Amino acid sequence: MSGREAPPWQAALDADGSAYTIHEHAPAHTVAERQALPFPWEQAVKTLAFTTPEIPLLLVALRANDRVDYTRLAIAAGTSRSRLRVAGPDILGQEGLAPGGIPPISHRPGVPSLIDTAVVESDQPVYCGAGSADRTLQVHPEVLARLPRAHVTLLHR
Repeated sequence: MSGREAPPWQAALDADGSAYTIHEHAPAHTVAERQALPFPWEQAVKTLAFTTPEIPLLLVALRANDRVDYTRLAIAAGTSRSRLRVAGPDILGQEGLAPGGIPPISHRPGVPSLIDTAVVESDQPVYCGAGSADRTLQVHPEVLARLPRAHVTLLHR
């Protein structure tokens, strides 16, 4: 890693004491650009960000090719489908995050992370957002599952 300051969410991983790696690379904004990175696509995890009237930010981690089941997501979040909204750039910016680089981890106590069961079924490391389009987090899925405010549940279609 270069001389950049560590992002606040990284403290949750450091507190866990588990190994992880943050890879720096050319910015990758599209799926095609992400697939061109030197990480196995079948181990890629995307993090979607939502908001509800009760939850200012909700992180949802799925395998890159999976699609979220909004009914399951609403139930897991304890809300109705009609109250779920995609978190906009303003909310992400307040967290120091950029679309396309959202990690499935937050340093804020009120931010839950819902992790799809398919993500944690693998014994291989996963590759996910690390806060910006030019960084990728490599971590074992069981680490994500045991972090504070992480909840593993079936979320994909």
